[in-house]
Amino acid sequence: MAAPRISKAAFERTLPKLRDELLDLQLKLHTSKSCAVAVIVAGTAAAGRSETVNELLEWLDPKHIGVHALGAPNSEDRRYPALWRYWRKLPARGRMTFFFAGWYSEYLSGLIKQDSKSRHHDQRSVERILQLENMLVRDGVRVVKIYLHTDHETQKRRIEQLRASKLTRWRVTKEDRWQAKHFHRVNDVVHACLEATDHETTPWHRVDGTDEEYRLLTVGKILRDEIAAGLKAREQKPVDWPSEKPAKVTTISVLQPQRPIDDDDYEHQLETLQGRLARLVRKSRFCKHGLVLAFEGMDAAGKGGAIRRVTHALDARMYQVVPVSAPTPEEMLYPYLWRFWRHIPAKGSIAIFDRSWYGRVLVERVRDLTPDADWKRAYAEIVEFERQLTEHGLFVAKFWLAVSKDEQLKRFKARDEDPLKRFKVDREDWANRRYYDAYQAAAAEMIRRTDTEHAKWTLVAADDKKQARLTVLKAVCETLER
Repeated sequence: MAAPRISKAAFERTLPKLRDELLDLQLKLHTSKSCAVAVIVAGTAAAGRSETVNELLEWLDPKHIGVHALGAPNSEDRRYPALWRYWRKLPARGRMTFFFAGWYSEYLSGLIKQDSKSRHHDQRSVERILQLENMLVRDGVRVVKIYLHTDHETQKRRIEQLRASKLTRWRVTKEDRWQAKHFHRVNDVVHACLEATDHETTPWHRVDGTDEEYRLLTVGKILRDEIAAGLKAREQKPVDWPSEKPAKVTTISVLQPQRPIDDDDYEHQLETLQGRLARLVRKSRFCKHGLVLAFEGMDAAGKGGAIRRVTHALDARMYQVVPVSAPTPEEMLYPYLWRFWRHIPAKGSIAIFDRSWYGRVLVERVRDLTPDADWKRAYAEIVEFERQLTEHGLFVAKFWLAVSKDEQLKRFKARDEDPLKRFKVDREDWANRRYYDAYQAAAAEMIRRTDTEHAKWTLVAADDKKQARLTVLKAVCETLER
């Protein structure tokens, strides 16, 4: 079958209008900030990937465009979960980013190099890619996937032409030559991958790259239509994604201690547990892992005090405490989990979140700060997020510090009366007391739906601060020991 072609004259007649439409849509994208556009440009060697992106940058305003060819992960990248480096490069709303192969790069490379007899479809990787793309789309990122291809003879001729000149020889990599040599094998693997990841919300656009003018116009039209569709989709009412029915239990039942712990006993246990934790994180084996701690609970539940008792056992160079409050205007321009991915620790390090990604199903749900559609789908997205951390070797421990309504009121009043602690309570904290029961119901469903074997919740009776701190320290130690 002959490759599609377009004449030079037709190309020059069509291009001005297409460029005008693209620039107009880019301006609407930038000014409205209603969505972002992430463009995956993949393809066979010498099919015109670089030339296409370079030409599009000429047609558009490059100030609002990012381009990332991340290549194989280096030693620093491998200290983090696989998708970490892509999350960090996602475009903000109003912007566009081109990824060369993007999150398909490592997956395809791995499949292509497998022996044909042992090659099988990595279903888990496919599911992860589809989950990521669905999440991005629902969070306002238009994911555009373009695959450029050409026939074997054209590919060989172009590679020979590039290698013949000193000015272009560098563009042909060892990987390109290997894939050209195994053209049919690569095509079979790529075809299977495109079929498996072709989804109605993020379809693959396959473009023949043999004829330059045809390739450029076709990709330009695809980008035009996708940006227009992305802008239109954000104007429509979001789909209310179905949620599981809430459990019959609508509150959290935690048995509070009847008597306070003796001060001497507390100091002894505290010192013992902190020493135990210090030894665990200094073991050589810990360098192959990392630790993520997430603290949730009502205001004045003692999260800060528990965190300080954990950090007192650690080397300050090993950990980062991440205080989480309402998202900033910049953070609001990105998908919800973006601001948490930025603080994921490398192997050998610890990240402690004072409030966390669970805000979406707690404060945002209770105070109607986000549409129902967003918090209802967040449970599955959070479980997947935590699974990616643990599969990479990071340990995840989550704590709900349960404080009774009467004890919370007592602490609020005590803080109000103490000049050194008055800053800890503001009008918003007092307002939240009206939602105490609603928070309890939301937390109960949150724990039920996100308590997994790889990232368990620990319920902490927090009316006695000292007992709560010991409970947290013991759970952290046991998480590392397991």
